[in-house]
Amino acid sequence: MSDKIVIRNQYSCRVSVVKKTNGHTPLRAIAYIQARKMKNSLTGAEHDFSKKSGVIATDFLMPTGIETQMNEEQFYNHLENNSHASTNILAYSTIMSLPAELSIDQQEELVRDFCKLFTDTYQTCVSFAIHEADHLMKKKAKLAEIEKYNLPVEDEDLHLQTRNNHVHLVIPYCKIEAMTEQDFKAKRKKKSFGDTFKLGSQVKDFNPIKWGSEIKKDKPDLMNTEQNFLKFMREKWCDCNNNALEKNGRIERYTHKSYKDLGLQISATVHEGEMVKSRVASGKKMDVHEYNRQQKAKQQTEQDYLNFINVPLPAELANKILSGEKLAEKELLDSLKPKPKSDYEIAQELLDQIDKAQELLDEQLAHQPPEPTDLRAKLNKIKQGESSPGQAQEEQAETLSQKLERLKQSKRTTEPQPKPVAENTRDNDNDLSF
Repeated sequence: MSDKIVIRNQYSCRVSVVKKTNGHTPLRAIAYIQARKMKNSLTGAEHDFSKKSGVIATDFLMPTGIETQMNEEQFYNHLENNSHASTNILAYSTIMSLPAELSIDQQEELVRDFCKLFTDTYQTCVSFAIHEADHLMKKKAKLAEIEKYNLPVEDEDLHLQTRNNHVHLVIPYCKIEAMTEQDFKAKRKKKSFGDTFKLGSQVKDFNPIKWGSEIKKDKPDLMNTEQNFLKFMREKWCDCNNNALEKNGRIERYTHKSYKDLGLQISATVHEGEMVKSRVASGKKMDVHEYNRQQKAKQQTEQDYLNFINVPLPAELANKILSGEKLAEKELLDSLKPKPKSDYEIAQELLDQIDKAQELLDEQLAHQPPEPTDLRAKLNKIKQGESSPGQAQEEQAETLSQKLERLKQSKRTTEPQPKPVAENTRDNDNDLSF
């Protein structure tokens, strides 16, 4: 066992539903992932994807103990045409990334082991198809052109994308059960009966919202790994990947957890589909691609990304990160740090301090001895206080009267004296002439 481990961040597992309301059918999904031509024997609808390329391996697995003479096309015809009329979701479609460090044969062995685990856990069948990287020929041609003309490479993941093999799974919505002797002897055959199997009830774990009350009766934990379909797919597939890598002597390990759940402060990216990548390659701008480009630029400046992701680490430290112990240590340290107080708490502390200060002041005044008083000195102070206000008012009144007198005198000196009028000694009547 190596003393070094590399934590990879290229893990992907996505689940979607095959619904009648969306115009999807299990036959169409199988025809697409296996690049085949299939026909619905009841409606006559054909699904032809035989010209599609890039399929490496395909297979169809039934639950342990059930063998059928039907081929894959006949089985999904039976499923599609004999399901209950009220059933909208007929199947689930899953796409999962494969470790690029494994060879094609090792990847196929990994997929078969996981499908065997899945059929034994949920008692249903699985169809799988391993695909090579999408648009592989174009990507290889671009790499050859870059190497030939020594062009600058903008996409650092281009080499990794050429080895981005992945697997598609199609899973029926119901259990596949073996027919009993009573089923074979029944006079009225149910439409769910096949040759050696019958379509059972819906797998409750696939729809925890609908069957949540019944699951809780058996086990109170609705988010139990064995009960939650999405959690089972992500965790178990990741565990199978790591087991296969360890079995083949590889030091790489994958994790289904987010950076936050690992206790690492790293900017997260969003998944980009092939449609987004093809549009970006043709020169169009996509918001998802621009966002991821900014996040990746941030990652190159973050210490946790540079120190812990895609670099060899001591096995003890890597296992601590993958198991979540680093997150637990971080949460413990955060709990020991003093938390910032809210405005309400700060205001309440100030009020408490004011109350305590008032209490201390009252206590000190209560214990302080009274000062000795001289009655004669106190009487003199009272007398001085009574006489001083009258004197101040008198001085102020005298000052105002003096100011008023000065203003009057200055006004008299500045006013011009009127000129005397000469007396008229002549009689005005003498001035009249006739």
